[in-house]
Amino acid sequence: MRNHSYGWKVTCCGAALLAIGSFVIPEPAHAQFGGIINGLLNGGGMRFRISPGRGGGGGAKKGQEKDSSDDSSSDSAKKSRDDRVLATLGAPSSRIQTSVLMSVRASDLLGVVGSTQDQEKVGQTSSKDKDRDWIGKIEDIAKRFKAEQDKGDNKRVVAAAGDVTEHAIEQSLDAAFKSAKLDTFESFIGENWSDERLRKGVLDRVEAELPGLFVGNNRGNVSMLQLTDLIQRAAESTYRRIFEISELLAANRSSALFVQLLYQTHGGLVDDQVREVADGTITKASGAAIAKFEGAMRRDENSVALRYRAERIVYDCLSENVDRISSSETGISTPGEIERRIEKTASTECETWLENQFGAQARGLTPQKPMPLRVIWSANGPKEDPSMYGQVRSAF
Repeated sequence: MRNHSYGWKVTCCGAALLAIGSFVIPEPAHAQFGGIINGLLNGGGMRFRISPGRGGGGGAKKGQEKDSSDDSSSDSAKKSRDDRVLATLGAPSSRIQTSVLMSVRASDLLGVVGSTQDQEKVGQTSSKDKDRDWIGKIEDIAKRFKAEQDKGDNKRVVAAAGDVTEHAIEQSLDAAFKSAKLDTFESFIGENWSDERLRKGVLDRVEAELPGLFVGNNRGNVSMLQLTDLIQRAAESTYRRIFEISELLAANRSSALFVQLLYQTHGGLVDDQVREVADGTITKASGAAIAKFEGAMRRDENSVALRYRAERIVYDCLSENVDRISSSETGISTPGEIERRIEKTASTECETWLENQFGAQARGLTPQKPMPLRVIWSANGPKEDPSMYGQVRSAF
């Protein structure tokens, strides 16, 4: 885009110069763009100056050199004054420097150097230091309690043993983290569920619900027992939410995998009509296959996550049979035939896969646990291996 823009500018300027009988050799492209960028950064605009030609152009060139010399000396003097002003300001405070450093994150391009996208970036999201600062969040919660206790007449109240402290909050968080089994997500290699992010997520939910503890006539004197109960509920809620997100990401990945395999099998024979039919049909077919489990799923505390998992299983089942679904004697089947085969495979073979995972009795589902995003389902269950898991860092 930059090269096209530069060519256009040179053409226009060249035409104007020729029209008035003066020709000036343009500067190298990098020099011109460097000047433009510096000008924009310093608040200046882009200006084009064309001197009128005199006597074959000699006067124009001389005048231009003079103007350039004046501009250069003026810019040099201005830069010198700016440097002196900046030097008198001194360095920013440590608080500002820390705030800036907390907002710095690694570039996505740097994150994939020397690695493969599929292995290293599955489920990853951009994360800043403040998203992992759970120690700082504990301090904020403790300060909130102190501020509530110091309000009004409550300043005369003597804190009783066992009141809220940073150490007590950390102990309660450790126990809730382990009880809610949040360390399960931490063990998934290549995913973004680190110990720090999970703890920060729990404390964010705690902080959001703190105002409810101070409602009434307790004057900010909330016991550590009440806060411990809130932390436990927040950890369990965080577990359910991450379970849902993990299965949603996996279901989307499995859906895209079916279309990808369709292209890998038939190449250029897959046109837009086939792709649109396949994309919409697998979603519709998965809903029909899952219908018999809907009632039991709604009664489960992880109902949303189980719904996404069921979709994930149906998509993996269809991917396993993509060749049979889409092939014909002459190459690729017609869109209508592909649609019919998808619906038939989902209602027969894929429904068997669901029964194997959730149980044949739709009244009560087999308990489910989170699985890594890279796990692919088969007729016999999930296909996993030790390389998908890592050691969980224990803090207990």
